[in-house]
Amino acid sequence: MQHDQLAASGRTGTRPARRNIMCCALALAFFLLAARLDLAERLTQAFARQEHWQLDELVLSLLVLVLALAGLAVRRERHVALLLAQNRALTQRLLRAQEEERCALARELHDEVGQDCTAIRAAASYILRAGASDQANVQACAASIARSSEALHAMVRTMLRRLRPPVLDSLGLEAALQALCDSWAQQHGIACHFAPHAIPAGLDDSTATAIYRLVQEGLTNVARHAGADRATVELRADAHGLLHLAIEDNGQGLRQDAQQESGFGMLGMRERVAGLRGHIRWISALGNGLRIEVALAARCAA
Repeated sequence: MQHDQLAASGRTGTRPARRNIMCCALALAFFLLAARLDLAERLTQAFARQEHWQLDELVLSLLVLVLALAGLAVRRERHVALLLAQNRALTQRLLRAQEEERCALARELHDEVGQDCTAIRAAASYILRAGASDQANVQACAASIARSSEALHAMVRTMLRRLRPPVLDSLGLEAALQALCDSWAQQHGIACHFAPHAIPAGLDDSTATAIYRLVQEGLTNVARHAGADRATVELRADAHGLLHLAIEDNGQGLRQDAQQESGFGMLGMRERVAGLRGHIRWISALGNGLRIEVALAARCAA
């Protein structure tokens, strides 16, 4: 598999060189043909006979057009290369985050769950061996089993919330966003107002999850970087079937260099929106806060 990937990569790397060689060969062949036929002289004579149409200026006009198209092609190639580099960096970042989360879950399972399971097994073994007259120790072991079971249940609920917010499935997107804003405000001491307007019922899972994660990432960035004391989350649907999400704060705004660098949080939000064929933009006034606007189609579950 790895050999095939390396071979494919090698073939991909040789394609631009082959194209350049073909272009040079085509230009050389055209030069030889034009020299053989005195093409430039013949065209000059033909254009001179049509001077009233100013056809002799056509050559320079076409030359300017070719140079403009070549410059546009170079700019597009650089833009595509930048996007590919950003996507590769984002992919690596997501893979590292995935592995870090797996390692964290594995440590918690080993330390917390393993410890509670060992305590339950030891208490249950003592109860099985205890005699009828040893009721006090039996009750103590039963209480220990109950405490360990509650700890396990709490651990499982915490892991489930980290993997996927249960309120998103049980109560829907609007209630999940309200709970997210309330818990975030309580955790960070920043006022957060959620304003829903005509959110359609029955949004499909990918759309609802994307909106929830966008709000989660946006509020995380506010807490980390904005220095704000107030944030607002607005979600509304228009008459054309589009969802409009806005996350706004009154913090220090986004510097121009930060917008150009595009951190992994911004890249992740952009890629998540692009995956749903939506649009996202950051509107920032330095010192006057930041507003994130997202527009995407309101797709409902079948």
